[in-house]
Amino acid sequence: MYRPLLFLLSFFFFSFVGCKKSEENDAVSGMSILFSDNSHAVRGKVSYDYTMDNCGNINLITGVKESDGSYSELKLTLLHNGALAKAQYFKQNSSNDGHYFAPHLQAGKSFQISDFKYDKSGGHLSFSFNGKVYKGGGQDDERILAGKVDLTAIEYVPCKGSIIDVMTENPSFNFFSMYSSAGTLSSGLGTANQYTQYAYNVYSNAGQYLSLRLDSDISELVNKEIVFDDSNEKRGVRYLEYQGPFMLAESYGYFDHNWKRFQTRGKITSIQRTIGERSFEPYYQGLIIMDILNEGRVVKEGVELPFYVKSLK
Repeated sequence: MYRPLLFLLSFFFFSFVGCKKSEENDAVSGMSILFSDNSHAVRGKVSYDYTMDNCGNINLITGVKESDGSYSELKLTLLHNGALAKAQYFKQNSSNDGHYFAPHLQAGKSFQISDFKYDKSGGHLSFSFNGKVYKGGGQDDERILAGKVDLTAIEYVPCKGSIIDVMTENPSFNFFSMYSSAGTLSSGLGTANQYTQYAYNVYSNAGQYLSLRLDSDISELVNKEIVFDDSNEKRGVRYLEYQGPFMLAESYGYFDHNWKRFQTRGKITSIQRTIGERSFEPYYQGLIIMDILNEGRVVKEGVELPFYVKSLK
């Protein structure tokens, strides 16, 4: 008499477990970033999921609403070589809700990427991550995030707009472009010393700033070699490093006492016009070879910086 009842109870139990497991698998399969927050696995209904490869940046965003009603959203930006550019986290409807960040311009100081693999042609991307993000203006409130990414398709959007891209190949000195801008500046208007300066400015993911300054448009410098040092204001390379406390707010362009400027000397060479994967429009590539000095003392010798820029004309 009890056997049919026992059978029915067992049937409903296993059906419930099976549905629960299926729901969890569906949640996991819909997330570009599978992660935990302070050792708590973040799972639930995927509210937002986004992946894109554009202008050398791989952008990933996953937003999840958990069963308790709390909403979590994690954003990661990486470069094509696996260097981390940004890590941002948003937690809503919890005792610690708010926005959290890895250090701006120096995300690698608190957040690590490992086992990075990216097949651009096939769109497959995989890596693991582990690190801390911070809330507000200090390091009092922090969260530990850890997880994995394993995607079979990344949307690729060709790069437009004015760019400068700098990415070193020698591990003795790293510079990996993260954010860039470009423009022209006219000086000495109406005088015999009037000239136009063409400036390409770029920040790295490790708190470095580089500004390539030319007295002619890059299109007029093909096959030419430019020798420079700090005595020439019209052309050369400015180089600074951020040496202050963690900067959590995103900010560009203002240099205070936390930025140290170094002297540079060297040459700009191997300038060629090209068309390639960095942009569907023509651009120019070249090579900066320079020494970096601190108060006259060489701290880095023969640094080689391949660069890629668009004409400003």
